[in-house]
Amino acid sequence: MLNHDEPKKFTTDCQTSLVTFCSLLTISLSIGLLLLFFTITALCFGLISNWMINNALPLTLFCFAAFIMGLIGIYYTLRIQFDKQLFKYLSTRNKQLANTLIELDNALLTLHLIKSNQLTKRTIIERQQGALRLFRKQITLLIIQIILLIGAWFSGIIQSW
Repeated sequence: MLNHDEPKKFTTDCQTSLVTFCSLLTISLSIGLLLLFFTITALCFGLISNWMINNALPLTLFCFAAFIMGLIGIYYTLRIQFDKQLFKYLSTRNKQLANTLIELDNALLTLHLIKSNQLTKRTIIERQQGALRLFRKQITLLIIQIILLIGAWFSGIIQSW
């Protein structure tokens, strides 16, 4: 049997969950700044090495791949920050969450940010899982980018001998 406090508890729990989730997504911005730094580093290092070192093809390829990984990672950063703002908005509208999700989907459809076949009713949990997938991809790209830059560094050392 439901008591009168349960709807209030659900609303508070949902709001707390959304605010906590937004706090987690805030980390994405720091990762995005690292991606940006390493992307600029890869570009500069690749251009300088290509200009100054003969037969720098492996080094240039490592830097180019790190640059591309960084660009993709920055794209994910932008997507995650957009999602964070949407979840932040949803946390303020948790009493009318069902209606707000419908309004949100309609707005995203109008702006061509989702396809009409994505309009199946997605729960807040499914939306959070989607944002977490982007977050994991962003972290993976950062790791790959670091590995590529280390490879470029070793390649540069080997070529300078």
